[in-house]
Amino acid sequence: MKFRSLHKWDNKEDCVSLIYVAQLIDELLFDFTLDTYKPSAMNTSLLVTEALVTIKAIDSGSVKKPNLPHILTELCENLKKDEVAKSLLSVDLSGILKTLQNPKSTDQSIATTIELLLNQIPLTAYKTRNERLLISEVTGSGEFSKLRSLARSYVTTLLNFGYSHKYIHDVSRQFFFYSSDRIGSNEAINDYISIFSSKKDKYQILYRVPMHLNSFEKSAKRLGIIFPKDITEFADGIKSHSFNLGSKDVYLLFGEIEGKDPYVAKSKSDYGLELFQTLVGLYHHKESPAKIVECLVFDRSKDTCRKVSRSINPMHKCADSKIGVASKKLSEFMSSFSMKNESFRKFNRSAELHALALSSESRENQMINLWIALESLIPNKPEEKSSQIQHIISSMLPFLNLSYINKIVLRFYKDLWNWDSKLARGLLKKIDAEGYLMKIMHFFCLSKYQNLRTELEKSTKDFHLFKDRFEYIQYVLSSPANLAIALDGHTRRIEWQIRRIYRARNLIVHDGKTPSYTDVLIENTHDYLDSIMNKLMSLASTEDTVNSIDQGFKMMELNYSSYYAALSQKGIQFNDNNINDLLLKNTI
Repeated sequence: MKFRSLHKWDNKEDCVSLIYVAQLIDELLFDFTLDTYKPSAMNTSLLVTEALVTIKAIDSGSVKKPNLPHILTELCENLKKDEVAKSLLSVDLSGILKTLQNPKSTDQSIATTIELLLNQIPLTAYKTRNERLLISEVTGSGEFSKLRSLARSYVTTLLNFGYSHKYIHDVSRQFFFYSSDRIGSNEAINDYISIFSSKKDKYQILYRVPMHLNSFEKSAKRLGIIFPKDITEFADGIKSHSFNLGSKDVYLLFGEIEGKDPYVAKSKSDYGLELFQTLVGLYHHKESPAKIVECLVFDRSKDTCRKVSRSINPMHKCADSKIGVASKKLSEFMSSFSMKNESFRKFNRSAELHALALSSESRENQMINLWIALESLIPNKPEEKSSQIQHIISSMLPFLNLSYINKIVLRFYKDLWNWDSKLARGLLKKIDAEGYLMKIMHFFCLSKYQNLRTELEKSTKDFHLFKDRFEYIQYVLSSPANLAIALDGHTRRIEWQIRRIYRARNLIVHDGKTPSYTDVLIENTHDYLDSIMNKLMSLASTEDTVNSIDQGFKMMELNYSSYYAALSQKGIQFNDNNINDLLLKNTI
């Protein structure tokens, strides 16, 4: 979360709703946003499509039937609270929920109900209604909770409607923060929405490639690729972007690629170019496929040309250590790592798969390698467990839930520091605790710091997203019971997402299909894997703690069970005597 200058905004007091939406969208699309605050992979319309695809896969035998109830549960939960979807329905919601939630409903009844839902809330209609409701809320009551829900679902919709992450982020920052156009009222939301039409543009995409590929010109034409002999029409773009050939290069052109934005068009041509090089490699082994990361994208309808490099790899959208810190951590790890040989080999195999995912530019390879890396770490499933995927989920959840609130609190403090370091420093000085994590926990949880919390809330000024986030964390940490409820919600979302990752992996492997939301799943899978590996390394590097992976998983299971049970004690409240044990004893 970053506060960007509002210098182009007039009447800021009257534009609170739109400023909040602008700040929220900016955070949603920032590449290194905490995974909790990134766009959802799915909206209700996409969940309906996923359910229908799963039903068809069950009928064909490629997916097992027990996968469906979990999708239906998530769909029903979304239908209950999604104002966009509910406003599109012309049938009784309670009847739909009764059919989908009833274990006695026939397969045909469920399939027919899903088909009915798809007819009523297709993605195109969902996008249009989402826009209408967002405009109405921004220009109307401007309730933050509704704005948050509508803005989040809108970004998810755009990402699955054919717009690229980078394009949405770039045009949003320009519109809200950097362009010379003034924003004078909440009505400007109409101009913002108009940017994202349903229309596709046609692009020509020019690459510099190794000269030997020219020898396969006839085959290239089957993929829509040509090697232009006359580049007169591209000369201005080549000159302005210094896109001249090297001594062993030739130009390669995709003559007509359709897309909602230039980055989407490039991703399509990138796929075509990679396929071409792969096919060439079947017959010509001496030349390795060239790594081609940039091209010129020509939009003839707008008479524009831009140089486009490869988008940020979703594997790289994660927290990382600087070289010095990483070196120190590795030294500590190598000097004190206590796992037995068998566990070390298992851990090393997972690390190798993680490295393969990092080095690959293929989304499909990233997804497959990350999933195998995760699955290879999980202890063997006891015989009494119902399914392998449920065992994987149960094994992962303690790692992800024990770190959940700490990550949110630490990110809040970093956001506060980045926004106003003087305010952050002064706040910590007034809190009687050791270490800034414990200080911030005490600040949120203990009643004696209510005046400090009030002061901070009054200091937020035009940073409406920060104020909203502060109020949310304050509510969650106001009591152990509220924190336990938040953990229950996190558990449910994590379980749905892990199952979705598993289904996406199976789609890629067995059906050769890559879902439109794969990048989000890769980011989540990478975050889950890193969380587990980092905690295992920490445990194995602490003297007399664990010396096998199985022991590490068992320790985390026991710690989470104790942590959750302590928070769930009836009537308990945070105080000076219990706060450290309740919040930090099992999570550090």
